[in-house]
Amino acid sequence: MSDSASNVPQVLIAPSSPLWYHVLMTAVVGLVLGLLIAFGFVLRDHFQADGMTAAFREARAPLIQYRLEKGAWPAKFDFRAPPADLVAFGFAKAVQPAVDKATLVGAWTFTTDGPAGKGVPAIVFTPSTFDASARRILEVVDGRVDDGEPTKGGFRVTDAEAAFTLKAE
Repeated sequence: MSDSASNVPQVLIAPSSPLWYHVLMTAVVGLVLGLLIAFGFVLRDHFQADGMTAAFREARAPLIQYRLEKGAWPAKFDFRAPPADLVAFGFAKAVQPAVDKATLVGAWTFTTDGPAGKGVPAIVFTPSTFDASARRILEVVDGRVDDGEPTKGGFRVTDAEAAFTLKAE
């Protein structure tokens, strides 16, 4: 026949620790996991900023060399189609690999009327999607090439673009 011992209910045992302890431990574990996830996003953005920083730095040298040798800045242009006389200064050779390694997708341009004013040259990067991650990446780039303040200095980050002001002096 059937075993009658399997129908006997088990005795309930009270937990050895209070309820507040379990709630607190769950909250601490959740907080630690949340902080680790946030740290992962920040760390990822810092690594992505390396490529962006290199692109701004590489673009600066041929443009300043052009200015010093020609006595004027080149006309406004897109990095995908630099002027022929700027290519002679090694612009495409130096800048294109750095722009290709940049992690944010967007348009790279040079303008002689930057955000700092008319007649002030700047390298302008306009991301195709400007979200919180793009803003964090560009703020990290600001700390690496300028003063770390997104609204001041030679590198400025707005809600639409990032501009790196150039000086030939």
